[in-house]
Amino acid sequence: MNYIWPKVHTSSLVAIAENYTLRCDAKQANSDERTLLRRVTSKEFFYLSEFLPAPFVKGSQPSYVDVVTDESVPVVNTLSIQNLTLHPEQCRHITREDYELLLPERHVKPNDVLLTVDGGVSIGKPCLFTLDSAYTIDSHVVILRPTSLSPLALVYLLASHLGQMQFQRAESGASGQTTVTEADVRRFVFPRSILNKIDRLCLAAEEERQAIREERHMLNLREQAIWNNLQLMEDD
Repeated sequence: MNYIWPKVHTSSLVAIAENYTLRCDAKQANSDERTLLRRVTSKEFFYLSEFLPAPFVKGSQPSYVDVVTDESVPVVNTLSIQNLTLHPEQCRHITREDYELLLPERHVKPNDVLLTVDGGVSIGKPCLFTLDSAYTIDSHVVILRPTSLSPLALVYLLASHLGQMQFQRAESGASGQTTVTEADVRRFVFPRSILNKIDRLCLAAEEERQAIREERHMLNLREQAIWNNLQLMEDD
């Protein structure tokens, strides 16, 4: 049986849908997730689109270079975003000439929020770009530029349990080729009360993460010293 769904009229801030869709899958029926979303929307809440007035900037699929040089430009991909952090060593590169030919919007700038939107388990990984050097993104990553909400706060909202749950519910497509659309992300809901404390929570979390990174670095040095001592033993 074919169904014809009425067109939904929306405000300029909230994009509900771009086309007619009917999604019927097990993820939409998860009772725990539905209960949580009902609890959020039973009080004051906001759609993420409220703080994202500009369209998402999606990357293109570039022609990569085989040899990295001082002039080549890194391209952020799904592998290079892990645990809210950009790992430049995982980026592939394009020529400076190809980078200059890209639309300016695809040139990543400090305080841009990068988000993976394609590729199964790679979907929904955000990070804050803080580098002051030339970067761009591939076709599996989008750039978000929020207003009236700090970029770091947006990263943590997307990475939160509530945010990740909504990524899982919105994911669609064939196995291994799934995606989340811009319209999906714009419909993500969060309690408005979190806005009063999100910046404080994010800064506290970042300080703790920095302490962990420093401790991890020291542990790596200690471990390396163990292997160095073993090599010295071989010289005796």
